[in-house]
Amino acid sequence: MHRYACLFAIAAITAACPAMAQSDAEMKACIDRSAGVTSAMLDCGKTEIDKFDARLNAAYNTLMQREHGPERARLQREQRAWLKRHLRETHRLAADPNNGSAAFLDSQGFELDDLSARTIELEKRVRENL
Repeated sequence: MHRYACLFAIAAITAACPAMAQSDAEMKACIDRSAGVTSAMLDCGKTEIDKFDARLNAAYNTLMQREHGPERARLQREQRAWLKRHLRETHRLAADPNNGSAAFLDSQGFELDDLSARTIELEKRVRENL
């Protein structure tokens, strides 16, 4: 029963974030194939995280190439602060001793949501500065 609750949680997280619309069908299919096995669901999430991580890095690098002087330094500080908070919260959720294997799913759900939101924000800035 706990596995199906985790499956529902991952599905709800991915459905709630519009940034994942393009790969939502892939994620849903992967989750369906996992049959509620936590490690398989985590593999599905890892695939999505890798996709957003590549997009985030591309957007950040584009912005860094465009910015100069104080704006470039501000972007670096902003990204470092985001990354510090992102990693701290991801690790905190994964280490929750009261949540068992669901802690990893919670952590990954946060990671994916936060990463996708930051990716969308940076990609929007890239488009605005064309």
